[in-house]
Amino acid sequence: MCGIAGLVSKEGYSASVIKDFAASIHHRGPDDFGFFEYNNSFILNTRLSIIDIASGHQPFISEDGNIALVQNGEIYNYIELKEELSAKGFQFKTNSDTEVLLIAYQAFGSEFVKKLNGMFAIAIIDKLQNKVLLYRDRLGVKPLYIYQKNDNILFSSEIKTFLRYKDFDGTISNQSIHNYLIYNYVPIPGTIFKYVNHVLPGHFYSIDLNSYKIEKVKYWEIENTAEDEPKSDAEYLEEIDKLLLDATKIRLRSDVPVGAFLSGGLDSSLICAYMSQITGQPFNTYTIGFKEKEFDESAYAKYIASKYSLNYNEKTLEADIVDLWAKTTWYNDQPHGDISFIPTYIVAGFAAQDHKLVLTGDGGDELFAGYLKYLSLEEYDCASKDFFDSISLFKEGGYINELYTDAFKETINDEGAFQLFIDVISRSSNKDKINQALYFDTVQLLPGNNLVKPDKMAMANSLETRSPFLDYRFFEMMMKVPGNKKLQNKDTKYILKKLALRHFSEEHVYRKKQMFTVPVGEWFKNKLSSFLINTLSSESFKSRNIFKQDLIVKMMNDHIEGTKNYTRELRAIVNLEIWFRQFIDEK
Repeated sequence: MCGIAGLVSKEGYSASVIKDFAASIHHRGPDDFGFFEYNNSFILNTRLSIIDIASGHQPFISEDGNIALVQNGEIYNYIELKEELSAKGFQFKTNSDTEVLLIAYQAFGSEFVKKLNGMFAIAIIDKLQNKVLLYRDRLGVKPLYIYQKNDNILFSSEIKTFLRYKDFDGTISNQSIHNYLIYNYVPIPGTIFKYVNHVLPGHFYSIDLNSYKIEKVKYWEIENTAEDEPKSDAEYLEEIDKLLLDATKIRLRSDVPVGAFLSGGLDSSLICAYMSQITGQPFNTYTIGFKEKEFDESAYAKYIASKYSLNYNEKTLEADIVDLWAKTTWYNDQPHGDISFIPTYIVAGFAAQDHKLVLTGDGGDELFAGYLKYLSLEEYDCASKDFFDSISLFKEGGYINELYTDAFKETINDEGAFQLFIDVISRSSNKDKINQALYFDTVQLLPGNNLVKPDKMAMANSLETRSPFLDYRFFEMMMKVPGNKKLQNKDTKYILKKLALRHFSEEHVYRKKQMFTVPVGEWFKNKLSSFLINTLSSESFKSRNIFKQDLIVKMMNDHIEGTKNYTRELRAIVNLEIWFRQFIDEK
């Protein structure tokens, strides 16, 4: 687990650029640093040592000096791939998974990536082809951003790297601000900066060092085919059990001890159960609790820890955690309406006192239809505006249009967010509507939102997170399973709950789902009312000229008085202002 960055520039660069880029992502890899330069380009790595601590220094460079490679992430099947390469006569000097990547690239060429099971962002300089190659894992677990303007191309694990570059054009995308207020996050491939985009998951980008042109190649996609003929629950349970066991086992490959996040929810509970089954040993778990009982799952986490004799560690949070909102926004790079970034940051710091690596339950909701929003599919067609509105923060074309100033409205396409949704959904037209919704969340919600939180907040604390549910084989398998095996009679995660009954009590499995979030809406009414008012009545907020101030004031008053619940809307608008202060005002 590390950070990577680099540059391709016709103008060249000063020596200080490498140092500045590395400093911007030092928190991702405080154990080591290395770089490689060639022909007006460089790649670099900051390393958090997990596998082959002594000999895993990056970049890895080929014997002839023509190929250099850095990576951020972990290749879980590196042992099997190393055995395959050794059988072909290739020799290895280390036990590092990064060396396996280098030799696999030499052996199989640019599509070596298809052989990888892991979470990764990879950068390669190939002198023979005179190219820089960028790879991102299939689901977008590891981040990789790219900036391109004229003949300057920058790439990094984090957007904040680009702010260190003297010629960076930080023009804000107003369309991305609008999309953010509809989605609650900035949807991919765009970012809040006009010239910065995600390297798309399941793709590799080839940058020609002569022409400075970028070729984008898709190497993985969930096939748009109809679901398989239904099987019995028992057959599905055996397949899921076998794959979850294997996905957990290969993610326990490490030269450092492994802990786990344990929210008390079904997904993290199952991962802890499989970890206990595989290791046969107690391990450390880390839980966040709240005094507000409707948000607190700690009792369920304690049940799991007790059942498997795990070492239980808990922190109880209160309203003063809002003091971390600016810091977590800085690490996140973009505005985000999900305030649970804060407890994730805290639990990551909590775990990092003992560990460099933890397992999590991320991805289970997107695999097995775990969110309550999917219940709307009983009423609406997946590709309809009604369904889109039901899952949106603000309804596009609704109240949000009244909130915008006339000047801001002139700069956006007020149907752009829905069009983006339709563009993605249309790629899954052969699937049933439940799997269409899950397809959208796989290719958009995960890399744009749900995977950002564990990566950015954990890496802010120099901690690696791994989730067995995010094994790409799971997504390939579950997209062939009919949607009614995931959502049935208003029961979310239908088949996964059947599996969970093999491990936990019925009460634990079938209790009401709780979201991992913060009771900030209640705090806005009392403990944080002054914070809310001061933020959204400030001169800096008004100067953005995005919202009509009288309507913002009315929203705040209605929420504080309890006549309307604007929790989600207000926290998104507050975080947008926090982001501006962090990235624009203090630049």
